[in-house]
Amino acid sequence: MSKEEVSAKVAKHIGEHDRLIGLFDMKIEEARAGFAKVSMTVGPNHLNAAGLCHGAALFALADVAFALAVNCYGKMALAIEASMNYFRPVRPKEKVTASCRKLFQGRRTGTYLCSIENPEGKEVAVFKATAFRVDEEPVRLQG
Repeated sequence: MSKEEVSAKVAKHIGEHDRLIGLFDMKIEEARAGFAKVSMTVGPNHLNAAGLCHGAALFALADVAFALAVNCYGKMALAIEASMNYFRPVRPKEKVTASCRKLFQGRRTGTYLCSIENPEGKEVAVFKATAFRVDEEPVRLQG
């Protein structure tokens, strides 16, 4: 199976089985080994008490992009550390996009950086996470 086929199969599986994608109305824009892009338009269910996008919703968006980028290699990887910095507020009806890229991927651990941007291309937050690979496929890749 080619790298592209593995990435497509893993992305399809995550898209269908990660419950937050549906709950938060996220869209997988792109997914391949070491890179993913996921977007979300801020709706009423994403808001905090201040009427702005809840930080947890932005964290979830970045975490999904991270999961795609790190698992599209075809080896299951689970987060062991994640942090986020918030720079700008995100208002209702704004579309935000998380682009996640590999900083380092070793045999067992990998570190990734996600940038979340608003429609004007301004960075609203950054997310950095490290994952640990386990000796399993994220989905059944053969057959």
